[in-house]
Amino acid sequence: MSEADKGNWREISSVYEDLLCRKVGLSKPLSQHGKLLNSIKTLVNALSPSLKHKDDVCRKPDRSKTQHLRLDYTPIGHGCDSRNRVRIHPGDITLLWNAILLQGIFGEPKLVIQLLEQKTRRQELVEWARELFFERQSLAGLGLLRQELIHLLDRLPDADLTSEELPNPFADALPQMGLGHLQGNVLKGLAAQTAALSQGDSMMAAYFRGDLQEAYQQACQLKTDNEMLVKYRGLILRQYKDASSFDALLDTFRKKDC
Repeated sequence: MSEADKGNWREISSVYEDLLCRKVGLSKPLSQHGKLLNSIKTLVNALSPSLKHKDDVCRKPDRSKTQHLRLDYTPIGHGCDSRNRVRIHPGDITLLWNAILLQGIFGEPKLVIQLLEQKTRRQELVEWARELFFERQSLAGLGLLRQELIHLLDRLPDADLTSEELPNPFADALPQMGLGHLQGNVLKGLAAQTAALSQGDSMMAAYFRGDLQEAYQQACQLKTDNEMLVKYRGLILRQYKDASSFDALLDTFRKKDC
């Protein structure tokens, strides 16, 4: 890509400042919010995987993996230890904003990626979030704005997340900042808030923090007539079965290579 083509690409650090200071209202400099920046950088790395080999000066997108964000890397120095100036395509800034909000609610970057890629997955998670937020908890206690959260959950199943900005449901801070009871994301904070989780809540808490093994064990023990929990128990059992089948397939390949 020529320098002329890069002319309207923005430095990602200035985009962070624009989104987090102007839209969320955080104070400058952003360097004082280290935990938040680390969480967002982890998210960006998952959305746009990159490679930098030992003797390379320039970092490059990993073309073997899906690139949800278009990023450009330019070395600042000349040695292999040189840092890279990172720019983002202006057409991907809306997607980045939406991904940051979804990370704040659902936590794990892999869940955010599933929400970006699979509309059927969105509906499942939205239904669970509705039950968890509106039937069981005070939103004010979670630092959430009720109308904005309702709007976000209403739009999420069908929204084109590359072009439609979701509303910010967080009152004055993002969960990724790790402040107080928010624990890094709202669903994790919700689980931590509850003094005695029911077995169904324990199952979903494990699922949302990415512990499929624990979620599977809870699902196997769960006995309930609750329609929502029955649905998610089935989802977890299927995902565990698929993951186990994939692991078994990898083991077969490894044995053949020996």
